[in-house]
Amino acid sequence: MKKFFCSLLALLIISCTLCVAPASAAAFTLPFEPNADAVYLVNLDTGIVVYEKNADKKRPPASLTKLMTTLLLLENVEDLENTRITAPGYIYDELYGVASSTADIRPYEEVRAIDLLYAMMLPSANEAASIVADYLGGGSLQNFFYLMNNRAKELGCENTNFACAHGLYGMDQNHYSTAKDMYLIAKACYDLGEPFMEVATSLEYWMPASNKHPEGYYIRNTNRMMNPSSTVYRSYVQGIKTGSTPEAGFNLISTAKMDGQTYMLVVMGTPYEVDENGQGLAFSVTSQIYDWVFESLAVRPALDTTKDIAEIKVKYCSQQDTLKLRPADDLITLLPVESDESTINKEFHLPEEVSAPIEAGDVVGSVTLSLAGEEIGTVDLVASQSLERNTALYIVAKIGEFFSSLYFKVLCVLIAITAVLYIGFILWVTRRNRKMGKVDRRRPRI
Repeated sequence: MKKFFCSLLALLIISCTLCVAPASAAAFTLPFEPNADAVYLVNLDTGIVVYEKNADKKRPPASLTKLMTTLLLLENVEDLENTRITAPGYIYDELYGVASSTADIRPYEEVRAIDLLYAMMLPSANEAASIVADYLGGGSLQNFFYLMNNRAKELGCENTNFACAHGLYGMDQNHYSTAKDMYLIAKACYDLGEPFMEVATSLEYWMPASNKHPEGYYIRNTNRMMNPSSTVYRSYVQGIKTGSTPEAGFNLISTAKMDGQTYMLVVMGTPYEVDENGQGLAFSVTSQIYDWVFESLAVRPALDTTKDIAEIKVKYCSQQDTLKLRPADDLITLLPVESDESTINKEFHLPEEVSAPIEAGDVVGSVTLSLAGEEIGTVDLVASQSLERNTALYIVAKIGEFFSSLYFKVLCVLIAITAVLYIGFILWVTRRNRKMGKVDRRRPRI
């Protein structure tokens, strides 16, 4: 483990702040090369970008597209249970003869908005996405594409353009996104809480009977990582969305929770192949990354707020000559499992001395933490105790400071100059008076 830790520190490049937004650069380098064209892994507890690969590379997102369709549905339809939508016939024109995922929603079938949500998220039904697009676009798919792209811009997506609601289109139809942009979209869905995560983590859903289906039927989730009977099952995985086409490869956006840590991982462009168990490679790549991150990293304090970590001189105090300082915040961050305070570099920003009185908790300076040469964050340093001012020491010191101050020196110079001028004036007056006396004596008396 020591060799592993040393290698990890050598590769570590961390950039983190206390903001909710993810950091601009990846924090760690994996000890293996993920078999995917683009990867973006974020620790949701700290906002640290743990790892990224080709995060801004434009790629066809396949059915990950449906996350934007889902986001707009959730943001624009309040009553999912009671909002009924009729599937327009024209949306099936582009789907006929195309081998694509479906929930068997038929032309002119009346379905609820909640059913469309499950249909898009679980079996990744393309017709469900187009039905939502037609409904929210007011009967125009183009209107909906405008809504998709406008919302993407609002989320900060800089390399995304949607030309369909389902993801069947590719780069040649100007339909693309990136791992980082898809993270922003998935995170917006995730932040909505329920019902999104309830849907995204469901293994199956009962589609109720309708005017086109006399009996209800089950639809099932394509995310095999949540299925206990699957070879790629991971108990910590929670959602979110699969997507694949021959051009896009296998894609997967997922969240994972374990040991108080939460991550979101975007994997795009794994080869359009299956493993020896018939599972898409996006699952095995995701498993490999998550297994590494939970074994190697931990979200924990970088500092102990109960321990003093610095000392500074203090003036005008008879109790003691120095003041001990401790961190005001423990700076919760993502660190290697085996790291401790001795492996974290501390750069102190402190004055040469402070003056009593001082109250415990007063901010005196700060400390900047870094690991392997990369900054983790900056924390205020506060006084760990209260110190009273000694009045006699203060007066003596102030007198001494006065006599050694520039003000006193200038005053002395002015006094000296004044004295010289005064003496000069006296001498001049005296000399003048003497001359006047001699003149008076020379005058004849009458």
